[in-house]
Amino acid sequence: MKKSFLVLAFFLTFVSAVALSGVLHFEHADIVYPEGYEENAKLVGKIFENVRQQVIELIGNDPGRITIILQDKGTVSNGFTNPLFHRTITLYMWPPESWISFELPLEDWYTYLIIHEFTHMVHLTYQDEFTQLVSILMGFPYLPQMNGPFGEGTTVFAESAFSKNSGRLNNPYVSDGLYYYTIQNFPSFTYKEIMPPDDFRGGQLYYNFTAGFYKYLVDTYGIEKMKRYIALTSTILPDVEIGLKYRDIFEKVFGKPFDELYTDWIRSLMKLNYSEGDLIYKAPNAKIYKLDLLGEKLGVYCVEFGPATSYIGSVNPRLVFLSKDGKEQGSKTVIALDIKYDKDKTYVLTKAENFGKYENQIWEITSNKLIAKGNISAFDVDDGYLYIAQYDAKKMKTRVSGQGLELSIEKYITYMDVDNGKLAMLTSDYEIIVYDLVTKNTVVLEDDAMKGPYVRLWGNGLLFTRVDGKYVNPYYYDLAEGKLYKLGENLLVYDFVIDKDELYYVSYIPYSVNTGTGVYKIRAQKEEVSLVRYEPVFKFQDKKYQYGSEISFRIQKMTKPLTWIPIYEYDIENDIHRGYIIFTFANIENDTFLVLTPVFDFILTDTLFDMTYSQYMSWLTMKDNYQLSASYYYPTNDYSLTGMLRLGGFALSPITDVYGYLTFSFKTKDIGLFDSVFSLFTANVPVVYLNNIGFGLLVSSYAFGMPYNVQVFGLLSNDKLEDLFDPEKIKSNFFIAGLVDIALTKSTTFEGKVALNLNQPEKASYDMSIASTLFTDNAFLFRNAIYLRNSGITLGVTNPSVETILQHGIYTHFFVEMYMQGLKLYPSVGIFAPFSELTKPVGENQEFLFYIGLNSSPHGLPLSLFSLSLQTEGY
Repeated sequence: MKKSFLVLAFFLTFVSAVALSGVLHFEHADIVYPEGYEENAKLVGKIFENVRQQVIELIGNDPGRITIILQDKGTVSNGFTNPLFHRTITLYMWPPESWISFELPLEDWYTYLIIHEFTHMVHLTYQDEFTQLVSILMGFPYLPQMNGPFGEGTTVFAESAFSKNSGRLNNPYVSDGLYYYTIQNFPSFTYKEIMPPDDFRGGQLYYNFTAGFYKYLVDTYGIEKMKRYIALTSTILPDVEIGLKYRDIFEKVFGKPFDELYTDWIRSLMKLNYSEGDLIYKAPNAKIYKLDLLGEKLGVYCVEFGPATSYIGSVNPRLVFLSKDGKEQGSKTVIALDIKYDKDKTYVLTKAENFGKYENQIWEITSNKLIAKGNISAFDVDDGYLYIAQYDAKKMKTRVSGQGLELSIEKYITYMDVDNGKLAMLTSDYEIIVYDLVTKNTVVLEDDAMKGPYVRLWGNGLLFTRVDGKYVNPYYYDLAEGKLYKLGENLLVYDFVIDKDELYYVSYIPYSVNTGTGVYKIRAQKEEVSLVRYEPVFKFQDKKYQYGSEISFRIQKMTKPLTWIPIYEYDIENDIHRGYIIFTFANIENDTFLVLTPVFDFILTDTLFDMTYSQYMSWLTMKDNYQLSASYYYPTNDYSLTGMLRLGGFALSPITDVYGYLTFSFKTKDIGLFDSVFSLFTANVPVVYLNNIGFGLLVSSYAFGMPYNVQVFGLLSNDKLEDLFDPEKIKSNFFIAGLVDIALTKSTTFEGKVALNLNQPEKASYDMSIASTLFTDNAFLFRNAIYLRNSGITLGVTNPSVETILQHGIYTHFFVEMYMQGLKLYPSVGIFAPFSELTKPVGENQEFLFYIGLNSSPHGLPLSLFSLSLQTEGY
C-alpha cells in the first residue's frame, strides 16, 4: 500500500499541475494561456507592461516579477490575485454584460481588470525590510496589508484613476449617489467589512464605500500622504508613537484620528443634491435592475433581501407588475440578467453553470422553454424572431445574428434592442451602433461618456442614460435629426422608460433601514446638448516577449517551496523534543498543493540520546467541479484518501438547478493531529465510518415565490474496506441523509435535517425547526469587535443523536445573529423538553434542559456552552 500510495500521490500531483497550452515571457510577467488564446496573451502582456509602472507609483511598492494566468470559465467575469503563493494574477476573459457592465464599469475589460488586480499585488506585497527578513526566517510570507482596512479601496481607486469612463468611483450611481442615499444610516467602517448577506448593497459595502473613503483621503490630503500611510502600515513592528503621541496611525499621517476623518467624509457627501420626482413605488432593502413599459403596466425586475437571506443564504428575485401609479398587480419569480417582452411572451437571459464552466441561456418563461445557449452577451426578440450577440473570447469579436442578419463586430456588445426594423447595440466602450435591418445602413453614436446598462429604441431615436459628473441623467438621441437631448437634470437614474410626456425611472429611496430602491415619476424635459468625446488615456507601445515551455515553467514553479515553516514542540510528560518543518509546494494556479513534513523526535537525558524520524505527506487539488485529497504517514503506513465530484448543474428552468455529487473517503484510521494541522485545506465529504462512498442530489428552486434548497444523500459506510460492498451487509452499510431549507417569508425560514440507517430506521436522527425574526435592530459592542444584527426565536423538534440523552423532544430558543471579524455566529438561550417528559401523567415530576449555546445557524440545537437540568414539582 505504501509504494502504491506514494506513486499515486506524485502522479496525481504532476497531472494536476500540467496543462498543455502556452506561456509568454515578458520583461516583468509570465503570461500563461489556454489553447487558442495566444493573441489574448500577447495583448494582456502588452497592456500589463504599459500600465505597470503607473500602478506602482500610486502605491509606492514594486512586487517584482509576477505570473498572469488567463482562464476560460465561459460567461463569467472575474479576476483574482494571490500575493502569497507564486504572486499570481488570474484573469477570466468574459467582459461583463447587461447591468453588470454598469455596476462594474470598465471600458476595456483587460486594461482595467489588470489595473485592479495588479494594484492588489502591489499593495498586498508591501513589506518593510524587517518584515521581509522575518518572512525568510520563518518560512512564510508575512504580509501586513492583508489585514489592512483598504483591501479593495486601493484597487477601486486605481481602476478609477486612469479614465473618466472606467471604475466604480466614476459611476455616481454606485459611488457618490449610493453614499448620499445612505447618509441617514451610514455604514460604519466595521459594518462595511462585515458585509452582512441580508443587506441589498452586498459587496458594494466593502468595495465601493472603502474606495470612496480612500479617494476622500487622497483628494483631501494628497496621494503622497496616502502612500506614507501604506508604507508605515507595511510592517509587523509596533509603532511606539501610537498611544503615546498619536491616537492612531491615521492621526500620525493625516493629522486627525480615524473617527474624525470618517466623519469628515460623511459630512462632505451632504453637499450633494439630487433632484427627485414623485416616488410611486418603494422596494426597501431590494435592488431594482430593470424597468419596462408594458402597455398600461410597468414591469419591474428586482431582487429582495431580508433576514432569511442570511439564515439560509438565498434571495428573492421577482418580476413585479405595477400600475402606472405604483400599485402592485402581480409578480412572478425570475432570475435574469435581462428580460425582454414580445407580444404575450416573456424572455430572460440567465447564467447556468455546468462542470465549472458558465454559459448564458435564453428562456421563454411563459412555456418554460430553453431557446438558445452559449457565449451570448445580449439578445432581443422582435415579432417572434430571435436576435443574439455571441462573443468569441479567442478572437475578441462579436457575431450578431437574427432574421436575415449576420454581422461581425470588433467589439463586445453589452446590450441590444430591436424595434421597428432597427437594431441598437451598446458596446463595452460606450459606443452605440444602430443598424437598419432594411437598408443595411449603420449609424454610430460617437458619444463615449460612461452610459447606463441599457439602450432602447423609442420614437424616432434612442433612449439611454449617461454619466454627467455626479449625476446619471436620461437622454434621447433623435436619429433623424442627429441631435442629442437631455430629458432630466441632476438626477440619479439606473433605468427609465417614457410614457407620453411622463418619465418613470429607477433610483434609491431615502429614509428607510438600509435604504433600498424605488420607481419615481417626473415630467420629461427636452434640452438639446452636445455629444461627449474623450481622448484615450493610454497609448500602448509594443513590448517584447519570448515564447517559453509551459511544462518547464510549471515544473520550475511547482518544485520551489512556498513555505518552510519550522516548528518546535516539547512533550513534558514523555520528555520528548519534537521538531518539524512544513514544506508546501503548489502549482501556479494555487489549486493543487503538496505538503511534505519531516518530523524529528529527540529524547535527551543524562544517560540517553535517541532520535526517531517520521514523515507526513499530504496532497490536495481543488478544481471547479472536483476536490481530491490524500495524506500518508510514515512509518505507520496510515493513509487517508477523500474526493468529491460535482456533476452539473443542470438547469431545469431559469429558476431551478440540479447538482449531483459523488464522494468517497478511505483511510486506515484517523491520523489525528497530522491531518488536522498539516492538511492546510480539506475537502468536506460526508462520512460515518472509516470507508465511505456516496451519491447526492441538490435541487435549488423557488416555490410560491420563495427560495428553497433540497439535498438528499445516500452513503455506503463501513470500517472495513472489504465489507463495504458485501451484498449481505449493504443494508447495514447504507445511510440516507436529507436537508431542506425554505424561506417562508423574508424573515422566517424552515430547515429540516434527517439521517438514518436502513438497518435501524427507528433510530433516525432528525431536526425540524422554524426560525423567525423578532427584531432587526443592530448594535456594535466592545468597540466594534462584535456586531449584533437580527434576533428572533426558533421552535423545533429533534432527535439529535441516538447516543445522547437528548432524544425525541421539542426545543425553543432565543437567538441573536452575531458577527465577530466577519465570522457569523448565533448565540442562543433556550429550553429542551423530551417528549417522554411531556407525556408523563399529570402530577408527576417533569425534567427539562435549560441551555446556552452557540451555532452557525438559527436552526437546530446549538452546541451547548452551558446546560442545567430543570425540574417541575408534581402533586
